[in-house]
Amino acid sequence: MSLSELKTVNCPSCAGHNKVVLYQSINPSEDGTLRRDVLNDKLFTYTCMHCGYQARLTYPVLYNDVKRRFMIYFIPNCEKTLLTDRILEREKVKIRPVKKRLVTSYNDFKEKIIIFEAGLNDMAVELTKLALEVCVMREEKKSVREGYFSVLEDGNIGFTFFTKDLNEPFVKSTRMDVYEKSRSIVTRLARRERMARGFIKIDRPWAEEILYRYRKYGVDGEE
Repeated sequence: MSLSELKTVNCPSCAGHNKVVLYQSINPSEDGTLRRDVLNDKLFTYTCMHCGYQARLTYPVLYNDVKRRFMIYFIPNCEKTLLTDRILEREKVKIRPVKKRLVTSYNDFKEKIIIFEAGLNDMAVELTKLALEVCVMREEKKSVREGYFSVLEDGNIGFTFFTKDLNEPFVKSTRMDVYEKSRSIVTRLARRERMARGFIKIDRPWAEEILYRYRKYGVDGEE
């Protein structure tokens, strides 16, 4: 079930007191409106009832999709790459495996939800995204600031990229063959991560490490 608490927040603009619902955990299988509110930014948007000032509230929250069997722990600015909740692990030890991820930014939080709901392997998605990013920088001479999974249709997978020097985002797509190749690579070279019991961070630095392993050892583990 979803867990929340009522907190008092002082408006940074007018100093007025506001009652705000903060969620410790979200179960979209029980309440689909919470899923929608996460993806459309409503859940973390604070609006002062006195002056109308708006801001984004960022705080730790666990997203537990029981139906699709994945959990995403959003902890802003967390520097750890692996987080183990011993109490949670004891409670879940007798049930089937659940994909558990740690994210530190709101956009990454939303992206993981979309990836898992699409039935994709997020490790393969990150590796595919990195490959496309390298291609963009090499062929189009664009310096990419960040990118997110956004398209899956007609045998193609696409990402929305944001560059350092342009305000307008752009979409870059590739065939699903590239994704399947990435999935075969992580199957061979990311066994440690796939076997991890805690919440693991799968992001760009992680994909860079996997790409390094692949270039050094090859998919068959040979020099």
